[in-house]
Amino acid sequence: MSSAKIEERANQILEQLKKDRRLGQYVDKSLYIPHPFRGKGSVRLIVLGQDPTVKDAESRKDIKTVLNLNKNGSVRAYLAGVCNSLGINVSENVYATNLYKNFFVRPPTQIVDIDIFQEFAPVWLPLLIDELAQFGHIPVITLGQPILAPLVNDAVPAQVRHYWDYTPDWRSGNLHAFQHIKPQENKLGRIIFPFPHQPSLRKQFYKAKMEDYISHVKATVFE
Repeated sequence: MSSAKIEERANQILEQLKKDRRLGQYVDKSLYIPHPFRGKGSVRLIVLGQDPTVKDAESRKDIKTVLNLNKNGSVRAYLAGVCNSLGINVSENVYATNLYKNFFVRPPTQIVDIDIFQEFAPVWLPLLIDELAQFGHIPVITLGQPILAPLVNDAVPAQVRHYWDYTPDWRSGNLHAFQHIKPQENKLGRIIFPFPHQPSLRKQFYKAKMEDYISHVKATVFE
């Protein structure tokens, strides 16, 4: 399906959500869906974000592209570092999109009266599957933990740290039993590498494991 068709369907879904008696109250009806980011060269990596609703409500109106990857900023710097370690270029080889295309009235983690991720997943997931179909078996990096539960199949772990070889005594271990989500284990039907979102990079565990986990990604799909 062409990018134009995907955009048209996304806007149709947004209009339907605005009118929905139950879900519409959680949708920011004043903001448009940000455009996906696509590098100038051949796509070799898909970056999947959660939704565009940043904490600062005033700055949301300035988000025109997924993850603000059209601008120099902390998220772009983070992804550029990952891509460089993989031997690719964020400006050339990345396609970035969100599972949840719409802005919410508040960041989803602040919405407690419903499970926003589970309620909105059936609305947006079929479109995401069609959107990514144009990229064959290109692997996916997900950002953040909440996005995993709607993507993985039943009984598949939905914690980022699980795939990064977390144990309570991880500081003393050097097992490096890194994992990823296999195509048969998720609804996208492709390899998924769970990464922490940028704020979690302050945690010592992810700082210590980052270089080795990127090496796992590289060895799995880039060598």
